[in-house]
Amino acid sequence: MQTPSVSIVTPSYHNDLRRCELLCETIDRLVTGFDHHFIVVGDEDLEIFRHLSGPKRSIVPSSDLLPRFWPLPKWRGRRYWWSPRIRLPVYGWHLQQLRKFAMTADQESDRVLFIDSDGVFCRPTDLRKLAGRPKSPLFYSGGDINPSRPNHVRWWKNAHKILGIDVPALPGDDFIGPMIVWERQTVKALLARIESVCGCPWWAGLARQRHFSEYLIYGIAVASDPALAERHELISISHCLTYWGGPQLDKAGLTSFMDGLQSHHHAITIQSHTETPLQTIREVVLEQSERSGRV
Repeated sequence: MQTPSVSIVTPSYHNDLRRCELLCETIDRLVTGFDHHFIVVGDEDLEIFRHLSGPKRSIVPSSDLLPRFWPLPKWRGRRYWWSPRIRLPVYGWHLQQLRKFAMTADQESDRVLFIDSDGVFCRPTDLRKLAGRPKSPLFYSGGDINPSRPNHVRWWKNAHKILGIDVPALPGDDFIGPMIVWERQTVKALLARIESVCGCPWWAGLARQRHFSEYLIYGIAVASDPALAERHELISISHCLTYWGGPQLDKAGLTSFMDGLQSHHHAITIQSHTETPLQTIREVVLEQSERSGRV
């Protein structure tokens, strides 16, 4: 059996440019076994990201993937967009999720691995081994969606509704995490299902839903369809060690955090809202790799 091909997809925007540059540097140094790296941005950010393009990396504007969305004036410091097909303001995080679906369906690899701009690879990684197994890996946390997580419950319920599936009783399985892998054919199947349920283009149906999670939609689509489930393998370990929140990390703090890396971890994510300096992340990740002879 031929090993499935894999590409990398990173949604980004202007505020994350420097972080995205560091991600690209670590991919170029450490990652093999992938076809291409797609950085997906709004058209307004295309030029400032263009210098990152290369033989194995493309900067893809939203207009290459989705119908046009018109920017609206900022309100309370936030940006919004408008489409006559939706007739409701669309947030930037809506568009990022729509772009993930569209990019996966549009590219040619069998699978994609998502890594956000605030992720960095920290050891040599062969994506053919990580994401190219006979069955596509699907990260999940069994029973983690419960009433103590109201936002997740809302996204979980809406995922069932937009797929035309009866909403079961809680608790539910969670499929949200860093470094998630999707299969292209599964995405095409679930987008067709959404259009059948909503009676409109999939992107309009999702945007009208307002509160949704792309990863929950994918995971629930797979879990509820035996044919799709047969093509996937459930995994409960993440390949990315994440610092979700807490105080800003200095060099010693980040070094201590990275001491928690286990053999299955290939990347770290330091959430940008922790305000950990980017230079600190770069020094610790790259210097530790060089000292250990991993670059």
